[in-house]
Amino acid sequence: MQYVGVILGPSITYDKQSDCLVIKPENYKDVGAFAGIEGIENVNQAKEKIILNSMNVLMKRGIEGLYIYASDEALRERLLELM
Repeated sequence: MQYVGVILGPSITYDKQSDCLVIKPENYKDVGAFAGIEGIENVNQAKEKIILNSMNVLMKRGIEGLYIYASDEALRERLLELM
């Protein structure tokens, strides 16, 4: 792949006060991604790691470049500030 487009959905938001990402596993649409996590002590932490890992993998796919769109308005504004 030359370019990759990634949409950061409602499971990835931004907290302006702490200037950090907020992961909301309850808003993650790929329920199959959480298969097999039964019996894990801290399920929410495992779900956050799965979401962040999938985002990390997708963002590294583009050889020539990456396009990002954030559905969360605050995150979208912060990303534009960083450009």
